[in-house]
This record gives sequence, C-alpha cells and structure tokens, in this order.
Amino acid sequence: MYLAKVIGKIISTDKYEAYSGKKLLVVQRLSLEGKASGLPTVAIDYVGAGEGDIVLVGAAPGLASTVFKVPKAPIRELIMGVVDRVDVPGLPSYGNSVPREP
Repeated sequence: MYLAKVIGKIISTDKYEAYSGKKLLVVQRLSLEGKASGLPTVAIDYVGAGEGDIVLVGAAPGLASTVFKVPKAPIRELIMGVVDRVDVPGLPSYGNSVPREP
C-alpha cells in the first residue's frame, strides 16, 4: 500500500470487461512528506475518490480480482480509501481535511 494524490482521470468508451462501470484515475505516489515520488500510474477507484484527493492505493497481487470478484482481472492498482489526514512526527500534516496553503 502507498499514499497517492489523484491527478487526473481516464475516460474511455470501450473498456476491458473487468473495468466496466468503474472509474479509472491517474494517481501520483507520495512520499511521507507529501511530495510527488516516481511516475504516475492508473488505479481503479473503489471508494468514490476524485481529482485532488489524497488516497490509499493497494497493489497486492490479486487484490482487485478479489474485491471486484472478477477472475483474472488485469487490475494492478486499486484505490482503497480517501485519506483525511497524515501525521508523521517532525513533518507537517497533510491530507484532505488539512487546509491547503494558498
């Protein structure tokens, strides 16, 4: 699992059957400091996340297949939660309930 920020969405008129009725979102992994880390990736939304949200992403093998009850689903990343707040000792807090600086 890792923290990420939703930075975009993917709109598709033709999808693999396992993706039917599910949102595809572009997420950017975050470090514990809340800074972008690595390359963005695509994740299937399970909780109703939206652009700008800080989310918890799971990437365990077979996780999405189990959650969506779709055998052999080509899903690697799954948004499993919207994060209200991240508190790490010695670092500024961040998250969806923490006011953003202008």
